[in-house]
Order: sequence, then C-alpha cells, then structure tokens
Amino acid sequence: MGDKTPERKGLLWWIEHENTNEAWTMKNPWAVGAIVLTILIVLCMLATFFWGLPRPVANVIVNVAFYGYWGVLLAFEIKAKHRVAAAGTAFTMVFFAFLWWL
Repeated sequence: MGDKTPERKGLLWWIEHENTNEAWTMKNPWAVGAIVLTILIVLCMLATFFWGLPRPVANVIVNVAFYGYWGVLLAFEIKAKHRVAAAGTAFTMVFFAFLWWL
C-alpha cells in the first residue's frame, strides 16, 4: 500500500509538524544549516572589523552562503513537490534580493 521511501522533510514540514523546541534541535538539518550560516556571518563580521578582511570579500562570502542556503532549500522543496513551500521560498529569496539592492 505505502511505499517504503522516506519522506523528504523541508523546513516548513519541521515548522508545521514538530513542536518549537524539537524543530530547532540538531535533528533538523535545516536548523543546523541556519545555525552554521549565522556563525559564518558573525565570523565574517569579526574578520572585517578585527582581522582586516576587506568588506567586499566578506559581502561575497555572506551573500554566497545566504543565497546558497535558500537555493538549496528551494531545490529540495521543488524536488519534494511542495509547491506552496517552494513558492514561499522563491518569494522570500526575491524579497531578500530586493532588500539587498536597496
């Protein structure tokens, strides 16, 4: 009756189906990615102000990591055929790109 393939769990699945405490544990790979991304951004800021990393280099690193995370999330949502989640992710990416160009 049901197939044995495991369900791909996107970020919205975790938010909708897990309680808040469980959604932000190390069991959720999307939460781990967000934590790693936050640490990378903080390290780039510290490197810019304290260790002499040029700001354009830090901006490129942060933007590639940030949009890369959202791009991977979008790809997984499309692959899992979560149309609403994919549309929301795409809208969020466009919104952040708009804010970045302001």
